[in-house]
Order: sequence, then C-alpha cells, then structure tokens
Amino acid sequence: MRYLLIVENPGYTPGHREELLRRIRAALPVISVRVASTHVEVDVKSDDLAKAKETVERVIGGKVLEAVDITFEDVPGGVETYVRLFNAERFWEAHNALEGLWRRTKSPTLQGLIMLAAAFVKLQEGSPEKFERLLKEAIYLIEEDVGCIKIKEVKKLAEKALLEKRPFKITCS
Repeated sequence: MRYLLIVENPGYTPGHREELLRRIRAALPVISVRVASTHVEVDVKSDDLAKAKETVERVIGGKVLEAVDITFEDVPGGVETYVRLFNAERFWEAHNALEGLWRRTKSPTLQGLIMLAAAFVKLQEGSPEKFERLLKEAIYLIEEDVGCIKIKEVKKLAEKALLEKRPFKITCS
C-alpha cells in the first residue's frame, strides 16, 4: 500500500527536506517528503500503516493529521477539490484532482493548473529552479476561467508568487 501522511509541521522548511527524507528512509520505504508551511507530507510505501504513522511522528515530531491511501494515485474531485487542496498547500493531491478531467478535455488551462500545483510541489521539495520553470509554463498555459476559478486573478497571483516564492490562495467564486 502507498500512503500520503499529512503530519503537523513543528517548524521545518523545505531546506530540511533532505535531512527528513534521510532520517525517515532509515526506518521506512519513503518515496518523497514535501514541506508545507503547516504540514509535512510523507509519501510512504507500507503494509503496516500504524507502524508507518508511529515512525513518522517520532522522526518529525508532529502528529499525523491524516493518512490518504494513494496506492493508485487517484484523487477524486475536480475543480472545487483542486481549489480546496491547493489552498491547504496539498499541491501533490491538488494536481491529481484535475488529471482525470484534463485527460478527457485536453484543456490547456487545466494542464496549466496542474502545472501550477506541480510547481509548488517543487518549492516544497526545495527545488526553486524547477518551481520557476514550471510556474512560468503554467502561467503561459492558463487562458480561461474553469469552473469557479477566475484565471485573470490566478495569473496575477502566480506572477507575484514567482517573485516571492510563496504559495497563494485561489478564490473559488
């Protein structure tokens, strides 16, 4: 089984990612670690969820808030789910929430929104160069309003994020 453990962040930054990854991998098969402002995401393979949670809590020093089964990397949802996850800085899940819709429509704007979330994944992983590259491509692709998302506002916020290297919130209206 594969789980995404959402763990409260006791003060880590993306600069701590490699150290956390090394420490957790010493005890568990971890695919990735991403550091958000209020939580740490640990992508782990384990048949023993209780043991995985206990190990991650001990290493990180924060409580596991949620364990999401991502064995099949399927995040059901759509635009509203994307916005909710994006605003919670759960960018990996947010980008997956639009995958099915994008596969059906091949909309450049949906592809851009997926890349927008993926850019912030790279920021959480401590890769600012990849963040910039993906964010610039996302800004280029997003062209029209989708569901409750007003693209003009998102583009403006994304351009600001390019300079500040910080996440923003999407208004769903």
